[in-house]
Amino acid sequence: MARLKKPIDYVKALRLSSDPETRRLGETLHKQYLQWTKGLHLKDLLEFMQNIRDSKERVGVAQLFGKFRAYSLEEFVYRLIQAKVSIPKSLDVYWGEKCLILKRNGQQHGMEMDILVGKKIDGFIEPTVAIDTKVELDASRLKTALASFILLKKRHSHMKSHLVYMIGEVRPLLLKITEPWIDGIYQFSLDKDETTTFVKSIQEAVKQS
Repeated sequence: MARLKKPIDYVKALRLSSDPETRRLGETLHKQYLQWTKGLHLKDLLEFMQNIRDSKERVGVAQLFGKFRAYSLEEFVYRLIQAKVSIPKSLDVYWGEKCLILKRNGQQHGMEMDILVGKKIDGFIEPTVAIDTKVELDASRLKTALASFILLKKRHSHMKSHLVYMIGEVRPLLLKITEPWIDGIYQFSLDKDETTTFVKSIQEAVKQS
């Protein structure tokens, strides 16, 4: 895993706080973290993330709070693929690593993606599947994901692109418009749990690689 700061690191910091209430929060989050990373049940992840949201004053500044939740969703998707998808021996699952999007005149540029299935070549991932995750998906975040996938597909045309989100704040018509560039969009929420459909789509994509 290339992601340097992981959800467990945020949990550890809370458990080591000098404030008793913050330490208690850390202990609760630690138990919840162990539960969802072991069972991979969406309900457990959502309870963990709701606890983070409800305790954001103790978790810390807005940027820290946001990354804590974002990385938790990334880790859930990463672990879900590892546990539920049969990955060919030629491929692996990567978290927070870069794909090559430009190589010209001896220079090269890579772009980091949340989750990738592919193989590492000269420090970059040759992607079979690229996944962008968003806790909240609004029009601005959708455009960011779309731009990333367009850049990736310009160089890796065979790649499948998938977007996972939890809270939808974007019109369905806008999601429809992205279909030529985003191969699958899945919501992970209590109201709409598309984890099984997502896993099946990833499995199909790696079978075709």
